[in-house]
Amino acid sequence: MTILLAYSSGTKLPDASTTFTDLLPIGLCSLHAVLRSAGIRSHLANLSGMDETQIIELFRRLSPDIFGFSQWTHNRHITLQLSRLAKQLYPQSLVIAGGGHATHQAESLLAAHPELDLIVAGEGETTLIDLIEARKSQRPFTDIPGLVLRQGQELIRTPARSRIKELDSLPYPSRYLHEATGVDLELQPQFISTSRGCPSACSFCASPSFWGRSVRTRSPASVVDEFLFLKNQLGMLYLSLRDDTFTADRRRTIELCRLLLERKAGMFWNCQTRVETVDEEVLSWMKRAGCECVQLGVESGSPRILQQLGKRITPDQVKAACDAVHRAGLQLSVYLIAGVPGETDQDRQATQLLLQQIRPHDLQVAPLAYYPGTSLFSDALRHHTVDPDLFVHERHDALLALPDGNQRAARLLRSGDGLAPRLTMHAIKQQKARLGYCAVTCLQAGDYHLQRGDWQRAEQEYREITKHDPEHPWGWLLLAELYDQLGQRQQARSCYRKVVRLVPHHRQSLRALAE
Repeated sequence: MTILLAYSSGTKLPDASTTFTDLLPIGLCSLHAVLRSAGIRSHLANLSGMDETQIIELFRRLSPDIFGFSQWTHNRHITLQLSRLAKQLYPQSLVIAGGGHATHQAESLLAAHPELDLIVAGEGETTLIDLIEARKSQRPFTDIPGLVLRQGQELIRTPARSRIKELDSLPYPSRYLHEATGVDLELQPQFISTSRGCPSACSFCASPSFWGRSVRTRSPASVVDEFLFLKNQLGMLYLSLRDDTFTADRRRTIELCRLLLERKAGMFWNCQTRVETVDEEVLSWMKRAGCECVQLGVESGSPRILQQLGKRITPDQVKAACDAVHRAGLQLSVYLIAGVPGETDQDRQATQLLLQQIRPHDLQVAPLAYYPGTSLFSDALRHHTVDPDLFVHERHDALLALPDGNQRAARLLRSGDGLAPRLTMHAIKQQKARLGYCAVTCLQAGDYHLQRGDWQRAEQEYREITKHDPEHPWGWLLLAELYDQLGQRQQARSCYRKVVRLVPHHRQSLRALAE
């Protein structure tokens, strides 16, 4: 029995965001890894950018018994098109949808789309294994928790599936990526998850209703093992941790950082979290362990809008968290939301003032949008301010709460131009005095000197990494890139070779040496 797990964002435009086109959801990669680890013939595919002829060719080459499509709100229409195509080519196959949109719109999707046989609701690893075993033995699917399916003319939602408690038991999502189709092996493995669930109740976010309100975490040892697997087997040197709230468990965060240092992971990374779960001590541990950027969900500088969005934070908490990030010497990235109904000029001015006070290095702004599974959408339905069939009739990827949401987001983004704090030599010296040797500080200091054309002092900073920790690949990589820019090919070649000695599958270095 063969199962195809597939995702498509739709047509791949030249300016399309790589988030939706080049990357598969981590959860879909996890499903593939679980199936392969269980000895099931699973094939993973990113169909984004493929035309219908290429997709048909892939389907015919694999001849799947089961199609599993990852459906989120932005790709809801293309997923249904793929489901129809799969059913036309293989009428006896089982066509399944899963993911956030499918989970929260399951009944309406099944009622309107006979090409879909059933939907896996929520976390799918255990459910999918049970489903495949039931199909092999021809047992009824109604006995399997976590499904929405047809029984005659009725739609049935089976009992909810218990969420996986031992996340350490799951194989790494990247373990079988080398056997996939359309997957960028330099990009996809950079994105990992170390926990599931979010304790918050933001009105615009469907994560808690999908993963649960309690946070389930992997052990620090398991996370560090994955870091080292990605480095040693796939050549990764930079990771992005996509947990909703990475620092939700303070003690776990510190233990994870301690293990990264103890086991000499030698990698840089970033994470996202909430403002009320960080402090200077935790952030300092993170920086020593390789974290160079923290992304915080701020959303607004207006207490009224924050309350409306269900954030349960205050501007003062935001300022305290951002101050702690600056003091720890980390890059600060913040997320904001624009286009909130009822937002006034006073609210927007409060957000702009907050930006001036917290001075982020990176600013990301999104317009407020409706998603199934959020209280924002449920409340809008209850108050009859949106069409219940909004996601059916509208063709846009994101369904905005205000028609001019994109324009408002663009204006807010422009208001952040020029606010980023400039790194100063005084700040660098402060960091060195407080933390002592730290590879991230050396990286920042080297970049500071490079921006001023002082390559000799940049070289000294990068050499500091190789002096303190000759097994840290970033020191050699930064030197190699510097020498390459300066046309010093022999020195660059020597440093790239040292990177490859430490990280044999590092693709950038291998390419440079091949050239």
